[in-house]
Amino acid sequence: MASYAFATLQARQKLQELWEQGMAVEDMSTALEVPLSTLYTELRRGRSGDRLPDQRLQYDASLAQLRMQQELERRGKQSR
Repeated sequence: MASYAFATLQARQKLQELWEQGMAVEDMSTALEVPLSTLYTELRRGRSGDRLPDQRLQYDASLAQLRMQQELERRGKQSR
C-alpha cells in the first residue's frame, strides 16, 4: 500500500462499503491492513452528518476525498 493508506478514491470506497456493512473498526483495520489511528482519522474525515440505519455516523468516500484534496491545497499555499 502507499505511504498513505487512503490515497485513492477506490480505497475510500472500499472503506465505505465495509462501514456500511456494519463491520467493526478493529476488523476493518485488520482487513485493510491499516492502523486503527489511520482508520479513525479517515472515518472522521468522511463524516457526512447523516446516520446509517444502525445509528452510526455515515462515511462518504467522495466527501473524504474532497476534504483531503482541500487539505492538501491549503498545505501547498502556506508561505515559509
